Amino acid sequence: MELLFKILLFGTILTMAMMLVRVFRGPSVYDRLNGIFVIGVNVILVILLTGFITERVDMYVDIALSYGVLGFLSTVIIAMFLGGSKKDDD
Repeated sequence: MELLFKILLFGTILTMAMMLVRVFRGPSVYDRLNGIFVIGVNVILVILLTGFITERVDMYVDIALSYGVLGFLSTVIIAMFLGGSKKDDD
């Protein structure tokens, strides 16, 4: 079973490398942001797979949840910044 987790870990890191190319060569800002958000989700998966490999899942789940909350908050803040605010002062 540990071999399966190591293969999944390698595949996830490979996906992160492909998304890093998208971040640097993205044609638009939104493509680059999508690449960053996918990397954030993959980091959570890497943390969990590391927990399964080292057989300390309980500790790594807490770290992954904290990272997920921070990623969600940064997504909301970036969306608010890019969306702008349209206030009607009529």
